[in-house]
Amino acid sequence: MSNAHFMLYIDDRENPVIIQKTLAVMGDGSIDKRGQAEVKRLKSGDYIIGDCGIEAKEINDLYHSIMGHGRSRTIVGQLIELQETFPEPMLVVYNKKLKPMINGRPLNGQAAVREIAKMVAVIRKFKQEFYSRFPNIKYMEFDSMDEMVQFLSIHHFQKSLSGHLIVPEKIPIPTKNLDDRVAVLSSVRGVSIKNAEDLLDKFGSIPKILRSRTTQKQLMAVKGIGRKKAKAILELRKSVY
Repeated sequence: MSNAHFMLYIDDRENPVIIQKTLAVMGDGSIDKRGQAEVKRLKSGDYIIGDCGIEAKEINDLYHSIMGHGRSRTIVGQLIELQETFPEPMLVVYNKKLKPMINGRPLNGQAAVREIAKMVAVIRKFKQEFYSRFPNIKYMEFDSMDEMVQFLSIHHFQKSLSGHLIVPEKIPIPTKNLDDRVAVLSSVRGVSIKNAEDLLDKFGSIPKILRSRTTQKQLMAVKGIGRKKAKAILELRKSVY
């Protein structure tokens, strides 16, 4: 199976910061044959991995896309095209801090409070209706841009090494009650949701679990994590770092 088949393609109109972060983690396939990501113009979605098309939205961009502010079409049009184009469509939202603005200028005081309340209500309604409107699209949220980049790298890793990890089609769809970090960790073969929650309770985050000084023995100190599970979890380093 060729590496090119599982290249991560990034739309060249995506946020340049996240493009650079992703290329730094995965390598630029356009200049290095070992690179696993490449920037190009995509007709639909912000990222493509095999048959998976991913629309990515920073939380404030999600709000403005729902409202259609300064856009030729809303998020609904983008998602309709996404699910018609890809067998495995996905919407990923990252960051949590809302930034109230009007005409490109930040709001302060009571005006900011009112706008944030409006943003929260709009986003909540969108999420409540999401699965009834788009039952074939997986939805995930991440606290930061860095966690989003790690997810892209891990998802690519799962695609290219599906013999070691559960293939993406088998990953449980997160619900609002399932931490998205738990969904990522529990996609590793043998790691249950309870195992993933216990790992996060002990280490605090995926980056801390995968950092270079975390040992297999430390992972095995978590109840239910044996040698094979610990080794499989640390295999993720090959993709993330």
